[in-house]
Amino acid sequence: MLHQMKGVIMSIRTIIADGDNQMKACIRYYLKAYKQIEIIDECGNGMELVDKLLQWQPDLVITEINLPLLNGLEVMKQCSVQNLDVHFIFLAESEEFAFPAFELEATDYLVKPIEKFRLYKAIEKAKRMIAWKIENKELVSFNNLPVKYSKGIHYIKKEDILFIEKIEKKCYIYTTDKVFETQENIGDLLNQLNDTFLLSHRSYIINLEKVVEVRSCKETFIAFFNGVERGAKISKLKINEVKKRMSDLLKI
Repeated sequence: MLHQMKGVIMSIRTIIADGDNQMKACIRYYLKAYKQIEIIDECGNGMELVDKLLQWQPDLVITEINLPLLNGLEVMKQCSVQNLDVHFIFLAESEEFAFPAFELEATDYLVKPIEKFRLYKAIEKAKRMIAWKIENKELVSFNNLPVKYSKGIHYIKKEDILFIEKIEKKCYIYTTDKVFETQENIGDLLNQLNDTFLLSHRSYIINLEKVVEVRSCKETFIAFFNGVERGAKISKLKINEVKKRMSDLLKI
C-alpha cells in the first residue's frame, strides 16, 4: 500500500485505466510532473481493472468511467465489497455520471478533454486525503468504524455506537451524543463490526451491549438505549436471537 517515511508520503501507487491508449499516454505524460505518483500498472477494461486492484491494492486509480466490460462505478463498488481503500479520479465524456460518482465518494470527476491544471487539482485533492489518513492513522484501528461521508471519513468508536438505521439509500449511526449520516450499505457496515452487533431487522443494526429495554409494538419489537429517544426495530424472526445473545453477553 502507501509508502511513507516520518509522516511524509514517499509514493502514491497509481493505476491508470482507459480503453484509449492515447488517453493513457496523455495521463502518464501529465503525471511525470509528480515525483510522488508511482504508476504501477495500466489496463483497458473494467474486468482487468478489478483484477489489478485485487493484485496491487493501489492508493489511487485514474480511470475512464465508461470502461468496456465493467464501468468505473461498478469497479468502485467492487472495491467497497472487497474493503479496498482506494481513491478514484474518474474521467468521462460528459457530466452524466458525476452525481452517482460523488455519491460513491469519488475523489474527483473530470470531463474530457482533460486539462492539465484540472488533473493536477484532482491529484492535489487525493494527496491531501491520503496525507490526512497518514497523520490520523491512529484513528484507523480495530476499535473504530471508518464511515465515509461527503467531505471525508468519520472514525467512530465502535463501543460508542448504539444502533444503525437504514432509511432509503442512507444509513444513520446513532451514538449517545451524535448521529452520523453515510451513503454506505448497511451490510458493509455490519461486516466491519464485532459480535456484539446484530442485524435485528432489515433496516437496523443494534449494539446488544447498549440495549436497556425491549418492548413489543404491534407486529414487531423496539429496542431502547440510554441517551436517545429513538428506538431500533427488532423483527419477530430476530427477537429470540436477540434475547439469547443478550443473555449470553450477561454471562461473560
